[in-house]
Amino acid sequence: MFDAKDKKLLKELLNDSRQPVTELAKKCGMTRQSVHSRLKELRRKGIKFTVDLDPSLLGLKLRAYILITAEPQAKFRRETDKIIKTFREISQIHYLLGRFDIIVEVLVRDVDELRDVLRRIQNLPAVKKTETLMVYETTKFDPKDPIRKLLE
Repeated sequence: MFDAKDKKLLKELLNDSRQPVTELAKKCGMTRQSVHSRLKELRRKGIKFTVDLDPSLLGLKLRAYILITAEPQAKFRRETDKIIKTFREISQIHYLLGRFDIIVEVLVRDVDELRDVLRRIQNLPAVKKTETLMVYETTKFDPKDPIRKLLE
């Protein structure tokens, strides 16, 4: 899907996506035109160039993970999935194999907001039970690190 030059370009963009095309071209050993063309192709393939914000700098100081046990009926699960995706406090939703069916990551300002989100989740049609894990300290948070390793 990506050749060596694409990988080199993507690695540079992960480090600093605001680099001028001329700088990217120099670092990647390509022409400006080639970099421009590759950037256009990357966008076409679904690569997005966006801002990377630290939620805590904006007041979202509390991160929690809510583990959910859900009803097995597909109708209830579809309805719940549709609703839970609208919760703006939830940054990630993953369906699991194992003891729990769903895990969601919640980013909120404080415990009161978390309590409100938790109450709304517990009232969803398919939700049987929840378990909440509040993060009190993060020693590493770099979702791009595995991608950087892959691009090396």
